[in-house]
Amino acid sequence: MTKLLTTFFVIIVFVASSFGQKIYFPVSLYDDQKTFDKSIPGVAEKVIAELSDKEKKEHGKIIDYYMLAGNYQKAIEEIDSVQKKKDDPIDNIEYKIYSNARIKEKTNGGSFDKIFKQDYEDAFNKLSFKKRVAMAFDSGSLIQIKKDYTAYIEKLKKNKEDSLSIDDAKELCHKYSAYTYYNEIYSFVSPIISDPQYQAMYPAIKEAKFMAGVAPVKEIDEKPDPNIRYKLLMELTSFDDKEEAAKEINGPLGEVARKINLHVAAGIPKNRIDLVLVVHAGALFAFMNNEKYKRKYGVDNPNIALIKELQGFGANIIVCGQAMTWLHLEKSDMLPGIKQALTAQTVLSTYELKGYKFYNVSW
Repeated sequence: MTKLLTTFFVIIVFVASSFGQKIYFPVSLYDDQKTFDKSIPGVAEKVIAELSDKEKKEHGKIIDYYMLAGNYQKAIEEIDSVQKKKDDPIDNIEYKIYSNARIKEKTNGGSFDKIFKQDYEDAFNKLSFKKRVAMAFDSGSLIQIKKDYTAYIEKLKKNKEDSLSIDDAKELCHKYSAYTYYNEIYSFVSPIISDPQYQAMYPAIKEAKFMAGVAPVKEIDEKPDPNIRYKLLMELTSFDDKEEAAKEINGPLGEVARKINLHVAAGIPKNRIDLVLVVHAGALFAFMNNEKYKRKYGVDNPNIALIKELQGFGANIIVCGQAMTWLHLEKSDMLPGIKQALTAQTVLSTYELKGYKFYNVSW
């Protein structure tokens, strides 16, 4: 009884209290999942109340808030508005099916699970092949969504504050909504969307699945010539060294994997692809051996498996000696099999003069 009253008190105080664009949200909630879940609708309601007129017109951002607050009719109205504005009937369609199922459950009774599964299957089967592919997320996507959500919760816990700024509350709502929603429905929709014909392909590079997948496409009119050599020159300079980003595969490196998969999926034989990676500036940090990386960032290098797979594919990885010098890196700090040049600039010019197609995969 005492625990029930305490939970009730926390929720009431949380919903009712705010100060200077802050929302009361005790740190203790992060370790009390049941109370945390019960508190989220109040966060969403407070966020809605604090939205500016401009933000309220940005329909896509408010859908999560309405759904978390349990206002499914308003969520549907916002989804309809977004779909009309974008002329896209499947934008947020899963959220719309979910909201409708919750309304039917409340008004007509019955099992939400059965209502959602039937409505989802009916909607999915009416779509074109391309739109079915667009809806067919895989378990890898769910893993990434969970990582993003968990990392954000850890960030909030480290703040050790019993309140949330409005911006933090908005971000919490978005990440909580994505994780809890997809986690809840995945078991329902998996039998429908797990057909291989709808799933992303990884014909050459298997690592970096969240980044490197290739969507299946039918009715292809233009195809590459499988008989010529595809000489690809890719330049990497970017690396996000923020604490959480350092735990994930480097984005540009994932884009290298995607470009290779796209070429192979299009029908180009693997043995007709020559790949040169030119690495300088901050991107060098992604190619450090595990010992060096762990000393610098406190975690194992998440890029190693992907780099080894690219090397196995035949990638010629060349680092810039100039950048290595100014970043205080030794060749022994890098992974085995990586070559060093005096400068990235001559590597780029040399291979371009040899007829290599240049790609800048940095951002």
